[in-house]
Amino acid sequence: MLDPFQELILYLRVAQAFKDRLQMSDRDRALVMAGTCASVLQMSSIANFCRKLILQNNQGHMLRKYAAFSEALEDSDFGVFVKQVRKKLSPESAHSNLQAMDYHCEVLPSDYETKIEFAAAVMGIDASWLAANFGDGA
Repeated sequence: MLDPFQELILYLRVAQAFKDRLQMSDRDRALVMAGTCASVLQMSSIANFCRKLILQNNQGHMLRKYAAFSEALEDSDFGVFVKQVRKKLSPESAHSNLQAMDYHCEVLPSDYETKIEFAAAVMGIDASWLAANFGDGA
């Protein structure tokens, strides 16, 4: 079983893999799970960046009703939605998807001082940009 941070990284990686294949609805499901993990870990900048990416792709997504991912997680309707998404994209199926897509991420945790820097790098963004635009969340 993965710890919450490992699960976050898994979902961020599978989101990148889906994005690379232009499978945007699948990417958004992975970002919902990543945003949920990031919120639980109190990494609000990562969570809210995930929210922004989802809404850029799907302006009608239920996340539009909430100012932040953490706010969405307080709503029982959103909790039901997350459970449905997790059924479709469990950590096991996310891992299987990465293997099936032969996705390799060269970003290593040892190359970064903080977890938030590592998570940002997995998403292909700079942690200082993330902090400036979405708060530091660390």
